[in-house]
Amino acid sequence: VVARSDEVSLTPIARTILNIPIVLFRINEHKPVALLDVCPHRAVPLSMGTVEGARIRCAYHALEFDDMGVCRHNPHIKGDPTALRTRSFTVVERYGCLWIWPGDADPDLTKIPHYPEFEQAGGYATGGGYTWVNASYLLMIDNLFDLSHAEYLHPTSVGVPGASKYANYRVVREAGTVKLHYDIPNVPPPHVWHAAWKRSERIDQHAYMHWTGGGNVFLSLCITPAGHSPSDGWNLPFLHLLTPETEKTTHYFWFFARDFYLDDPDLTGAIATVSKQAFEYEDKPVLEAAQRSLDMTGAKLRNFTHGDAASASIRRAISDAAKTENSTP
Repeated sequence: VVARSDEVSLTPIARTILNIPIVLFRINEHKPVALLDVCPHRAVPLSMGTVEGARIRCAYHALEFDDMGVCRHNPHIKGDPTALRTRSFTVVERYGCLWIWPGDADPDLTKIPHYPEFEQAGGYATGGGYTWVNASYLLMIDNLFDLSHAEYLHPTSVGVPGASKYANYRVVREAGTVKLHYDIPNVPPPHVWHAAWKRSERIDQHAYMHWTGGGNVFLSLCITPAGHSPSDGWNLPFLHLLTPETEKTTHYFWFFARDFYLDDPDLTGAIATVSKQAFEYEDKPVLEAAQRSLDMTGAKLRNFTHGDAASASIRRAISDAAKTENSTP
């Protein structure tokens, strides 16, 4: 993911992913465009320019480039300007996000995971946000799959006090994916549910984390009255979409959906507030501090919690995929 859909308009924005500077904008009031944010004339960022019709105009010398990065107007020459071009990227709009293909191979749109809960006709109310994190996306994956930390770091947001005493864990490793099942029976509902849950004083919470490659993480979160079947529960799925800006900084796009009280915008705002507290003011400072420690001391990460088992599998899968890519002619 390179941006939220509502971030990108007729005004160009700059975003770096994988150490690549990108300019994002729309043409014809709708179509999203992603180009290398470098004018091939004097290397000025195109994001400093303006969108004129179906082209972006460089602020420095008014060269204009189309959605494929080809120069279509150069006021300083009389001949064909099309020999001058910047790189273009395939970009697709889905689930309220812009997904970009930054690789050299032909785009494979099947790599975009399927998240039906976040489709417009999915029967869910949705919300979300964006957080920039000064830490590696790998540390963030570790954090997301270590659900045991929630009771300590998030006691007033998404954590369940005392959960580690009762929780049941199960890690499932399949080709290209890692799944974590984390069930907590008969506990008080965490704060994120307080704005709406009135059905019982105690609940069963069922969390299912699913990693499908890269930084794409899906969390299925369901609560029921204690002792009831999940089919009798409320569902609050989350998307955690992590895109490396650099090796040590991350764009964190997070979204949630719910299948209860669908017509209550205040509830969407309340859930977003609690989620932002957990992600931005609780997780982020800890992860950024851990990144600083790693950079300064070269400390080795150790695995011994249930959450570490899942994230260690993901790190191995990412490492194996990188080795395969690097060995491919």
